[in-house]
This record gives sequence, C-alpha cells and structure tokens, in this order.
Amino acid sequence: MSIADEVGKIEQSEPLAHRPPAGRGLSSKILLLSIAFVLVGEILIFVPSIARFRLVYFQERIAAAHLATLAIENENYVDMPLEDALLQHSGTLAITLYRPEAELMLGKRAPVAMTYNLEESTPLDLIIGAFDTLRHRGERLIGVYGPAPQQSGNYVGVVLAEAPLYVAMVDYSRRIILLSIFLSLFIASLIFLSLRYLIVRPLRRITQELALFRHHPEDASLDPPPRRRLDEIGIVDSELLRMRRGLRQALQQRTRLAALGAAVGKISHDLRNILSSAVLVSDRLELSDDPQVRKTAPRLIEALNRASALASQTLDFAKSRPFELTPTAVKLVELGMEVVRAADGDNPNLNLMVSIDPGIIVRVDREQMFRALFNVVRNGIEALDEQGGEVGIRAIVGERGLKIRIDDSGSGIPQKVRDHLFEPFGQTTKRDGTGLGLAIAREILRAHGGDAQLLQTDSSGTTFELALPSRAVVAGA
Repeated sequence: MSIADEVGKIEQSEPLAHRPPAGRGLSSKILLLSIAFVLVGEILIFVPSIARFRLVYFQERIAAAHLATLAIENENYVDMPLEDALLQHSGTLAITLYRPEAELMLGKRAPVAMTYNLEESTPLDLIIGAFDTLRHRGERLIGVYGPAPQQSGNYVGVVLAEAPLYVAMVDYSRRIILLSIFLSLFIASLIFLSLRYLIVRPLRRITQELALFRHHPEDASLDPPPRRRLDEIGIVDSELLRMRRGLRQALQQRTRLAALGAAVGKISHDLRNILSSAVLVSDRLELSDDPQVRKTAPRLIEALNRASALASQTLDFAKSRPFELTPTAVKLVELGMEVVRAADGDNPNLNLMVSIDPGIIVRVDREQMFRALFNVVRNGIEALDEQGGEVGIRAIVGERGLKIRIDDSGSGIPQKVRDHLFEPFGQTTKRDGTGLGLAIAREILRAHGGDAQLLQTDSSGTTFELALPSRAVVAGA
C-alpha cells in the first residue's frame, strides 16, 4: 500500500491534520498580501506620475502659447478672429509674453484663483498642486507662469480654465488604476502560484507526513524518500526525516527497555524471596560446630545481603513512575541537617558539615528533595575510606537560581566511571554499588526544573552541584 493510500484510509476514519477554514489558509493570505503590496506599489508610482502629467500639461500650454506669440510678434495689429484662433489653438484664455524690451499680450486679463510658477515649483509643490486640481474638480481659472522655450530671459504667462486639465487627469488616473488592478492581479497570481508550488504544497505535504507519523510511529515504510532540495524546505525535510528515524529508534528502545524492566522486576521479586530464604538458612550456619563453617558463614551472609539489596533496588527502580511532585515551602538548612542526621554512620573520623544560610527557603517536594540530597551525600560518604574525612553541604543563591554543592575529601572519581556517572546501573566506584543513586537524584532535580552534575573531581576531593531554578527560591535570594 502506498503512502497516499494510507493517508486516504486514515483520513476516512480521522483527519490527519485540521485544514484551515476557507480564506484563512496560507495560500489565501499570500494572495491577498500580494495584491495589497502591488497596489501599494502602484499608489506610490501614481502619486509622482499624476504630478508629472499635470506639469507636462502646463509645459505644453506654455509652449503652444509661445508659438502663438511668435505668429504675431512683428504685427502691429491683430484682429479678433485671429486672436481667438490663436488662443483656441493654444488652449488658453489669455497669453502674456514677458520680454526685456516689451510685453506682448493676447486676450484679456482675467481674475484667477491660483497662479503657479513652474520655474520655482518643487516636486512636493507639484504633488500638492495635482491633488488640489482633483479636489476642485476643474471649477477654477488658473494662471501658469514659466520660461519661454528656447528663448532665455523671456517668460510666458497663460490663463486657462482648469476643467480640461481636470478631465485629462481623471482619464489618466482611470487608466492608471485599471492598469494597476490588472498588474496587481497578474503579479499576485504569479507570486501566489510560485509560493504555492515552492512553499505551501511542501508545507502541506510535511504536515501530512508528520500526522501520518503520529498515527504510525513504528512503520518505517511510510517514511518518504530523501529529497534533493537544497533550500530551507529541503533542510526541513531532511531534518524531519532524521528526527523520525531518531524518535522511532528511541521508541523501539523504550519499548524493549519497558519489557526488559517488567521482566527484571519479576525476576528481582522472585530472586529477593529466594535470597531471603537463603539468608535465614545461612544465619543457622553461624551456630554450626564446625569452625570452618563458622568462619565462612559471615562472608556468605554478607554476599547474600548485597545480592538481596541489589534485587530490592532494581525492583524499586523498575516499578518507579514519573515523579508526582507536591511542592511546599522548605527551609533548606533544616532539610540539610535532616539529611546529615540520616546519613551519619558510626565512623568517628567522619565530619559532616552544613553551611546553608538559614534564610533560604525553597519550594520543592520535601521527600523527593531529601532523597536526592541523601543519595549524593551518601555517595560522598562512601567515597571516603575508613580513615574518614569531610563531607559538606553548602548553598549559593544567584540570579539563575539556587546551587547546592556537596563536597567530599575523597580521592576523586576515575575517568572510566565519570563517563557513565548518571546512567542507571552504570559503572561505580563501589564494589556492590548499583549506580542508581545519582541517576535518581538527577531525575528528581530535573522534575523540579533543575539538574545535577559533577562540578569537579581530583585527588583532593569531589564536588557535585544540584541546581534549582530561580522560581523555586521563595526567600533568601
């Protein structure tokens, strides 16, 4: 069965992934944004172009008016029909040619609502003037003043009705708007189709593959083949493929470990019962009349006790579930003193110290935190030989939270043990150690949002650090 068939089969019973409502998908948003951005760009182009159109219109009127004055420059008298024809041809109501020697005028002066000097107009003035013309809808008479074409020192002033200019600008604006709409739709469609092919479709395919993986995480046959895209989508594809393979391997390993843990739990339970019976029997060996038997019995009992303890610890670890914390406000110095009292052995050469500010109060699960501290302190005590030494608990509060450091004056931890220090049933320095103490301590700290780590170890001693986040510090910061 192909991947597509599998997807269709699952979607009949349960949708693989929720589809966005109509018009809310990524494709629709891209299309609308593309249209909007193109229209914004067209508007930014339209503003200077309509101002430029109006400026060219004025320049054409001035050029035509100048030609009209050239036709009568050497005439002493101009009759009315010729004057009207020249004015009509130039599209003006009155023309004035300003020359150094004399002025030449066609038509009659008329009051104007606004006069524009083209020589002194800035681009901003031209833009404001264009929209001013559109706002008055061609109801004004205006005057325009500018230099005469190809005649330095001469200027032409014209009076003209604004209505023809308004009609021409509206027609030009209509063409620009229609062209802008067409271009926006055309360009947006191209962008939409390109992005849909390059981004939206691959993202939809990736979503379906992730949802399919959620339904069948163990089925490796449903993984897509590696793709050759080298862009960001290709990187996402390859990383997701690696993630699926890694998760599948972790799930398979966890399944096997769960089955192994259940088997070990049953074996440890039966083994502990057998060892308990063996211990009871071996106790009677100490009462034997045979000196050789009495000499061997203590070592046998010690070995059986170690085996029974190992079975009990293994069974407890196999039965353990994720920690369900019940945080309460705890004075850290009191908890440290309680750990010291519980861990204190019969060795008179052992010195246990607690250096914690009495004002430090933390919000933790008291029993679990006691267990974590006790495991690390007990490790430090067991690292000391019969000559004894010192084990200290101290606390440091900083901006990033609380750090509890547990130091011992032992001979340090060998390198081969450090590599597997926090692994369950890892290698330990103790002959009868299970390697569970530090693993459980780290689990407890991580359940509180912190962590446990080996800070330093050498021939002068070892320091472990138990870190809690700042949110766990109630007082004493």
